[in-house]
Parts: sequence; C-alpha cells; structure tokens
Amino acid sequence: MKVLISIVIGLLVPASAPAESKKAPKPNVVILFVDDMGYGDPKCFNTKSRLKTPAIDRLAGEGMMFTDAHAPHSTCVASRYGLLTGRYPIRDMYRLIKPERITLPKLLKRNGYNTGMIGKWHVGFDNFKGRDGTAKQTMTGGPIDRGFDEFFGLWGALDQPPYFYMKNRTPVEMPTEDGKGKYYFSEDRFYNGNWLPGKIAPHFKHVEVTPRLTTEAISYIDKSAKKEKPFFLYFAFPSPHGPWVPTEEFKGSSPIGVYGDFAQQVDHSIGQVLETLDKNRITKNTLVIFTSDNGPVWYQRDRLKHNHSSASIYSGMKGDFWEGGHRVPFIVRWPSMVQPKKVSKSMICFTDLMATFAEIVGDEFPEAATTDSRSFLPVMKGDLNYQVRDTLILNAKGRAAAFRHRNWKLITIKGPGGFTRWDNKQKNLPAGQLYNLAKDPSEKNNLWNEMPGKVKALRVLLEAEKANKKNDKNLK
Repeated sequence: MKVLISIVIGLLVPASAPAESKKAPKPNVVILFVDDMGYGDPKCFNTKSRLKTPAIDRLAGEGMMFTDAHAPHSTCVASRYGLLTGRYPIRDMYRLIKPERITLPKLLKRNGYNTGMIGKWHVGFDNFKGRDGTAKQTMTGGPIDRGFDEFFGLWGALDQPPYFYMKNRTPVEMPTEDGKGKYYFSEDRFYNGNWLPGKIAPHFKHVEVTPRLTTEAISYIDKSAKKEKPFFLYFAFPSPHGPWVPTEEFKGSSPIGVYGDFAQQVDHSIGQVLETLDKNRITKNTLVIFTSDNGPVWYQRDRLKHNHSSASIYSGMKGDFWEGGHRVPFIVRWPSMVQPKKVSKSMICFTDLMATFAEIVGDEFPEAATTDSRSFLPVMKGDLNYQVRDTLILNAKGRAAAFRHRNWKLITIKGPGGFTRWDNKQKNLPAGQLYNLAKDPSEKNNLWNEMPGKVKALRVLLEAEKANKKNDKNLK
C-alpha cells in the first residue's frame, strides 16, 4: 500500500518542481558622454569622416546605432540637465537641478546601484559661480547631492575658470594662482588652445585633464567590478570641447588639424574604458551608451579647409536650431540584450534615458511617465519598427523653439539661432522655418510660406507638448 501511495503522489507532484525563475542580474551602466563631437565625426556615422575612431566604431559593430537621436538642447548646460533629469530643459527655464528632482543616479541608486561620476558636471552648485573666479572649500548641490556616491572631475568646461579638480564636494587643490588665459571671441579661439583668464590650481594642466579623467574612470570600474552591487558610471568627458589640447602622442595624428587630434585622443580614451570592461570580464552584462552633448564647433571655413564635415550632411553646429546643433551620434551596446550591428531610425532624445533605465531595472514611478521621457527598451530588444516618440521639443529658448513631429520640423525663428555665422539683415525671409526632413535632411528648402496650414498645426502640437504636465508633481 505504501508503494502505491508513493506512486500516486509521484504522479501528482512533478519529479522536480520548477524552481522560482531566477531574475537576470541588473546590468552595469556606463554612459560615455563626449563634449562637442559632431554627428559626422565618428566613422561609423559618416563614411566620409576623415577621423579614425576605432573605439566608437567598435561600439557600433557590437551594438546598435541610433541615427535620429537628439540632445534636448544644443548647448552644454541645458543638454546635461535633460540627460540627468529626463525633462526638457525648458521645464525649469535652465535653472539648475532642484534637490527634490529625480535624476538618473537617484533612480539607479534606489534600485541597488553604486553610482559614480567622472568628468564635467556643469549643472551648478549651491554656493559657487564659476565665472567669478572663486571656489569654496566645500561645494554643495553638485553630483554628490544629486545622486552620485562618488565624484571626481571639473565643475564646468575646460575653457572657463576657475580651473581645478574636485573630489566629491571638495577641491583637490584650491585655485589660488593666476591662469595664463586670454579673452577671446573669434573662430580661432580653440585652434590656439586658449582658455579664459582666471584662477587655476597650482598643479592643474589643461593638457593632462583627459588622460587624468580616463585614469579615474578606469580605477572606478576596476574597483566597482569587485563589488556585488551593479554600478552606474557617468563619464562626462570635457573634450573634444575647446581648448583643443591633445597630448604629444596625438599631435599631428589626424588630417584635419588639432580638433581631429583631440577627437582621436577622446576615442582612444573610450577604447581604454572598453578594454577595462573586457579585462574585468563584465562586458556582456554592461550597458554602454555613447553620445555627445550637442553638435560641434566647426565653422564653414573649417569644412572647406579640412574637407571634413563634423556635422555630416546636416546644417549648423553647436547652439543652432538646425540639425547640426542637436542631432548627435548615439550608440548602445549591451551584449546580453542588444544584437550587434543594428541600426535604429527611431527618434529618441537624451530625456528618454530616464524611462528606459526605469524599465530596465523594473522601477515604475510617476516621474518617468511624463511625455518628456519615453522608453526605447523595445528597440534595444530588437523591435526596429518601434517608434519611441512622435514629438520632440528642441532648443526651446523663451518663445523660440525647434519642434519635431515625425519627419516635420518647425523652427519658430529666422536663421540658425546659435553659433553659425548668419546674415540676419536678409530681406523678405519667412517669419520661421518648416522642413520635411524625410526629403530635406539638410534643411535647405524652407516651406514656411508654402504650407501655412502645416505651420499652424505644428504650433498647436508644440504648445500641447509644452503644456503637458502629466504625473509631474514638481513641475512649475
């Protein structure tokens, strides 16, 4: 009888009851955020590029390129605000990140991540204004107070004083000496390796910054790889933003002058980071995102002189409402999730990182539900037909804005609105600009006067997008 009972029980209960499905480990996350590199600089985005970018090309070959990716603004501070908060910069009118605001490091930290930042912060401190040439012994309101466990880097750009390194909230050395910079407002300012005059730390050398920060990033990865928790590294290069100061190893390495030398040095640093992931055997489950904060500082004369278009086929440059100002190279590599050598044409924005990271780590929260941030994880998983968003606000400055609705682009002002030299005294120009990017990606054929109905419709959509405050309790 006991044998019979055992047989019956054996039939009712599986021989090996399935164990609870084991969740996949959360990926490490590394953002490689370069400064002022154009869409047309990496070879993988522009076959006519005269630069050698083997590390960036490696990422593209092992991951997915996004060819319609955008910074929410074409200048440094606003672009970084959008990346870190998942919000259009216009939401806070370019104010700094408020203490209560959710940020990428806060999101990942509350989901079990160690969080570190290396490089250029440039979204402010509570008690510090860089241009006054001073620094405080303790500086609050920076990376440590906005979600990062560790920080080593710069308060801002490499051409703006004072010049010193910071570790967490404290200057490594106070900027007590007079830097040998000079005032400049010419197209030659970066060629000559110039920076603005102001205070500098005794041992701070501009040419050593990119190598020093790369060493710090490598050290952070080596240290974090030994810990049980996943890590988030935000490596915000201050280069190849000017001053263009390549080391001796890279001087003369490119055919397009000192900018190319500096850009190739940045690519080399990226390669060192990738090699560090390989060495620690964590490449497979590390999500690496490469992009640039905005377009390049590359004038028409530079294009002609060097036969190189840093913005590829796109018009404009850094600061502009035109595509060259805000369309950026963007690559994701995550070998355990993303298939290699893929290309997505879906329109995305830096603000979309917030919702994407939230979905990856399983964090459902109201802040990521605003229309400013939409997850592109479905694209990363292989759905190349998935459209992340239909609308996108770009470069909003007061009443002026660039706005995308699918392939249509509206610019509510005349001209580029940024760094591009432009004759603003031209007569009989339309009041704004309208382009069909599907047919005219270089923005040469302004349809504003020809299609007033489309202009009106896009204005309505723009105002609706501006007014959308869904699930954002802190929006003012």
